[in-house]
Amino acid sequence: MGMGGGMGGGMGGAMGGGMGSGMGGGMGGMGGMGGMGGMGGMGNMGGMPMMGMGGMPMMGGMNPMAMMNMAAMMNMAMGNADEEEEKVARPPPDPIDPRVKEICRHFGIDDKICEKLNKAMKTREDYDEDMQVLWHIMEKGAKNNKKSVDVMLVKIRELNNGSFIGKDLLDPEIKDFAWKYNLDDQLLHRLIKTMKIRGKHKSQDLKDMDERIGNAKHPSGLLVRMLEGLEENGKMPPAPGWLHARQAREESEAKEKAERAAADRKSRSRSRSK
Repeated sequence: MGMGGGMGGGMGGAMGGGMGSGMGGGMGGMGGMGGMGGMGGMGNMGGMPMMGMGGMPMMGGMNPMAMMNMAAMMNMAMGNADEEEEKVARPPPDPIDPRVKEICRHFGIDDKICEKLNKAMKTREDYDEDMQVLWHIMEKGAKNNKKSVDVMLVKIRELNNGSFIGKDLLDPEIKDFAWKYNLDDQLLHRLIKTMKIRGKHKSQDLKDMDERIGNAKHPSGLLVRMLEGLEENGKMPPAPGWLHARQAREESEAKEKAERAAADRKSRSRSRSK
């Protein structure tokens, strides 16, 4: 028993000391690796995949750049799919009315503006009359060397905001007066508005204004003053001096003509009596 205890104690001490010393030395040598301590924490990540772009798990052994390219391609594919869906959902453009096509083709208006005109005309109640007026206005613009596209854009804007002249310009008296003096849009609008107010006096007013304007150097300015008078008190301002002189001359010439005619008749009557 004494021998067993001695051997056991001796062997235990020797083995314990030897192993402890050897392991201690070995571990001390491993301390120079530095990173081994950190590797102990990696054991806790067991089973967790590494994450790539956009929260996508990286596949084992795949290059990160390859993952970025794959993500970009997927985003592009999704974008293209959205565009295709939008194209399918977008309604086709309304068919262009033949009357709109004709006027646009005649004046060289491009398709985009033609579509705008077609859309604006859909809101009009007097479609045919408005189209006639539009033809007159476009022809007048061409006569005055205005760009057709500029004139058309102005008219489309008026159609949309409700200020387009429309069928009122088809009144023969107003149209002839406006064309004779080449009235601009602003003055034409005012003339039509005033003549609507004047009602049954319209024809006489236009005749009087035409007579007063005559060969005036600034017909537009004179017309504005006459319209102001009609709007304010229903009367035009006094006629200019040159008009009075012309009227007096015309009256004198008419009187002389009548006197000559009467003298001729009297002379012929005497000749027959002989």
